[in-house]
Amino acid sequence: MIVELDFWADYGHFSHPATIYSSLTYPIPPKTTLMGFLASVGGLNSVEKYGFLNKIKYSCIIHRLDGKENFCFNGIKDALPSIKNGQQNIKQRKQFYRELLVSPHYKIFIDFSACLNESKQIIENLKNHISLYQVYMGINLCLANFEFIAEHKVKVITNDENVAIDSFVTLDTSFEIEFDKNYSDIRMANTIEKDRVFGEFNDLLVELSGKTILANPKEYLLVNDYKLIMI
Repeated sequence: MIVELDFWADYGHFSHPATIYSSLTYPIPPKTTLMGFLASVGGLNSVEKYGFLNKIKYSCIIHRLDGKENFCFNGIKDALPSIKNGQQNIKQRKQFYRELLVSPHYKIFIDFSACLNESKQIIENLKNHISLYQVYMGINLCLANFEFIAEHKVKVITNDENVAIDSFVTLDTSFEIEFDKNYSDIRMANTIEKDRVFGEFNDLLVELSGKTILANPKEYLLVNDYKLIMI
């Protein structure tokens, strides 16, 4: 069973591990970000409690993305340790830069089939627009919103020709470059374990303006006329 959602915000940031404390962002939410989002909806406050969400599969379509901008933030280095007698040590203050996505709006498809029983309350909360914790577009500086659209049955299409895929595709899929489109390849984690250890990385191709990708996957999912690749 696949759940379709709209997920949007004024700004977003999905930390890209290019360097330590990297300011860069992925253009789309990784699966691990969606796991955190679903955990917020269900009120699950630790990886141990929402680890079953590693079993979900997801796909993402960019509905809107108005580029990226660099922002400067006023932060505090070692915020909690520097507090003494209720006073913040001003010497610990610092500025940092972060790349933010502007007006990100995504259509998200989540396959709960492998953990349906554990996810029932989360799905019910999604349907009723309930979240037990605040929902973010990646980081807590970027408040987000969501809307449940529909439930769909899975329809797998076996394929041997080029088709216009609406979502990302895996980089091991044969695809054709179309020069009126804007592509980016990304490498993202697919699981998260205890102590926030990330694993099972996927290499993906994304079309940044939300246009289709002409590709020849061995199979894809047909969901409400959308052609999707799920990971």
